[in-house]
Amino acid sequence: MGTYDCIVVGAGISGLSTAYALQRRGAKVLVVEASAKVGGAMSSEQTPEGFVLEKGPNTIVCGSADMHEHFANLGIEKELMQADRQGARRYLLLNGQLELIPLGPAGAITTRLFSPKGKLRLAAEPFIPRAKTSDESVAAFFTRRLGPELAQRVVDPFVSGVYAGDATVLSIRETFPMIWEAEQKYGNIVWGMINILREKAAERKKTGKKRVKSEMISFRGGVVHWPQAIAKALGAENVWLNCSATALQRVDQDWQLTVQRNGKEETVSAERLILATPAGATANLLESVDTKVAKALREIPYPAVAVVHLGYRREDVAHPLDGFGMLCPSHEKRDVLGTLWSSTLFTENAPQGKVLLTSFVGGARRPYFAMQAEDSLLEAIIQEQQKLVGAKGQPVFKRVTQWQSAIPQYVAGHTERMAQVNRLEAMWSGLYIVSNYRDGVSVEKCWHKGNELGQRIPFSKPAS
Repeated sequence: MGTYDCIVVGAGISGLSTAYALQRRGAKVLVVEASAKVGGAMSSEQTPEGFVLEKGPNTIVCGSADMHEHFANLGIEKELMQADRQGARRYLLLNGQLELIPLGPAGAITTRLFSPKGKLRLAAEPFIPRAKTSDESVAAFFTRRLGPELAQRVVDPFVSGVYAGDATVLSIRETFPMIWEAEQKYGNIVWGMINILREKAAERKKTGKKRVKSEMISFRGGVVHWPQAIAKALGAENVWLNCSATALQRVDQDWQLTVQRNGKEETVSAERLILATPAGATANLLESVDTKVAKALREIPYPAVAVVHLGYRREDVAHPLDGFGMLCPSHEKRDVLGTLWSSTLFTENAPQGKVLLTSFVGGARRPYFAMQAEDSLLEAIIQEQQKLVGAKGQPVFKRVTQWQSAIPQYVAGHTERMAQVNRLEAMWSGLYIVSNYRDGVSVEKCWHKGNELGQRIPFSKPAS
């Protein structure tokens, strides 16, 4: 039986960041991963045609000195790419036409996204009373505070584009916790957010941490370069791929994990166990430990999403593609949730003279649509690009990636489900759970959560 200080199950960015922080503190760490690669949903491919495809997350938001220090420790800062400044420009579809999202007060006044009545309703936000309920849907919250136009034309497509979710069922408290806190503590969003930002600035001043400007980044060759670099730093002997965790039990003060590796059953043991797997896989392991927690985790929905990459000659696309991309509100009834203009963000992701469009399909709105035959998906999305950005003819490159279970949805009751997870950790010493279904789905949040966990987990250091 192999014995370790800490075992991490799952080699996505949550698990890898936890393991790396632990190893840097001197812990003997083992990472167990069921698939043949690290990174989880972070999946990149360099094609013979010269395109760089992101099949999961396309960008990372880097806004902390800790993250920059981490990249330096890994030796990958030179591979970092900053998104083009045009990425700040984002488009929404309104009545079949792409409209820029306003970036400031002046733009909010002149934009065609909102009617005069809708603009007046936005201005009334500071005077809307706070909610008396413990939670509500994202759509209900923003409709109540900012009016139906913003909720339907901006929030709805943002939620479907970023979370592949449905704003009418996602929890505002869990999906946008800072905005929920702003209303609950200060009575409205505007003054609430101002005060929360002031509090964060005061905390930085108190701790001596410098403010770092947030920027969208990637790496040459794709975002997967990051988790691959962490795995390399951990060492191949400490990262077991194609290794499925099948059973878990507590023996005295240790956690014993049964795994299938190289066609054989093996048991490994550690005083500290970190579960960094999707909710369903975590539930399967915890069934023997706590059936209530396992049931709560299985209730978290993961809708299907398809990612469709289309490459065109630059001259075959009429739109200037001068931005991050476009999002489509549900009332527009399009086949795409949104499209990133990947080669605008990072010019290295397409060969010279070509452009790369990355579209997302399905999600909580239409999960069945994401899993249809590839030929049908391609035909539908090619037609959409003809209508939306004036793409002519057939693309020079096309690829479909289908995720049967994509992004976890923080739907009603998520707070109570996470309370069960909190109870489990309090009850069982040495057991920790970190994943994108808990406290944020973004790559950067998952890294921060894992890094923080890896820095605070106690373990017995060997005598020097």
